[in-house]
Amino acid sequence: MSKIKSVSAHEIIDSRGYPTIEGSLTLDNGVTVTTGIQAGTSVGKHEAVELRDNVKTRMDGMGVTTAVSYINDLIGPKLIGASPLKQQEIDGWLIRADGTKDKSKLGANTTLAVSQLILKAGAADQGMPLFRYVNALYKKLFSSEIKIERVPTPIFNIINGGKHANNTLEIQEFQVIPTSSYSFTKAYQLGVEIFHELKRVLQYRNANISVGEEGGFTPNFAANVDAMEVLNETVSRKNLKPGFDIFFGMDIAASHFYKDDRYILKDKPHPLKREEYMEFVKSLINNYSILILEDPLQEDDWDGWAQFASTLSNQIYLVGDDLLTTNKERLMRAIKEKSCTTILVKPNQIGTITETLEVVDVARKNNFSYIVSHRSGETNDSLIADFAVGVQSDFVKFGAPSRGERVAKYNRLWQIERDELKS
Repeated sequence: MSKIKSVSAHEIIDSRGYPTIEGSLTLDNGVTVTTGIQAGTSVGKHEAVELRDNVKTRMDGMGVTTAVSYINDLIGPKLIGASPLKQQEIDGWLIRADGTKDKSKLGANTTLAVSQLILKAGAADQGMPLFRYVNALYKKLFSSEIKIERVPTPIFNIINGGKHANNTLEIQEFQVIPTSSYSFTKAYQLGVEIFHELKRVLQYRNANISVGEEGGFTPNFAANVDAMEVLNETVSRKNLKPGFDIFFGMDIAASHFYKDDRYILKDKPHPLKREEYMEFVKSLINNYSILILEDPLQEDDWDGWAQFASTLSNQIYLVGDDLLTTNKERLMRAIKEKSCTTILVKPNQIGTITETLEVVDVARKNNFSYIVSHRSGETNDSLIADFAVGVQSDFVKFGAPSRGERVAKYNRLWQIERDELKS
């Protein structure tokens, strides 16, 4: 069994043009692994804290040199000689060293960089594909087996709005989702073809075809519902049937247009009370083949979430992201109060691989769906693709099938299905 020889970190630039952490770990057998840490633009207020330098004269205040120094000077030296197979023990040590509920001392980006390095080093030490190592680690930690049978179904965010774009759409993501009866290969093909057909539709309508932070197009429409109409038209032009071949989804990210107890949308002439707003969202569900609905209400309205959930068909995946923030305690409350049906899983919202797996375990043991997701600020690291396969996520959400940092993850899933899943 190999031992850790060195751990180091430095800054790299993420897909938004801001610094993030890249870490490197070398084992005493000469094997080196690297990892990059994602960051969010649309950030829920209950997420673990990302440590930034906040020095306005450097890197727009977004530098991570303090986080890097914590890894190089404090954490890394203490890991020399440790086994990379001690994921739970090392993650536990990082959690205790931080000592806060929200990772505000060391930063969730700091702890996750180290945690992901340990995960990759453990897989390398055992000579296992990363997705199989994640799967074996889950079984070891929770004495429960997840049978690897498939590559998760992709959710393609092909129209960007909200904080992910410079247009006037309040809703953050408009998604297309191939039916789960398709292989990943077929679903990926359809996602790519629909993406390019959408570009042609937008050009025909003289709409903006620039892309947002997650690779989707950023048209300026008069109303959010226009985005759904365009998606419907695009899918139909490909001779695909909405509700059968292709479904739709939305990440509404409602907290970002909620102000003074009202929801403010260009679709309506006045700010909406909760009940009025919920009726508007239900109209979208009824008029379009919506399968996945993420963050339809603001992140602290637990009563509203439960009320909304009770009125929806059990065919809808009602997803908590800002509501749940990959947090075990918030997930347990949602299960108890029946606030939603699905949790979005983002490792950087909680800060270690072990805690992320704990969230997956709670979801699984309560028949709660889970979706593994990227962030708007990404690197070319494809770790979350392997993680999603290892825990058999219901879906994956990595953005549009464009931009290198997005397709790196989709291409890894394609590789797993093509070359590794049957081996």
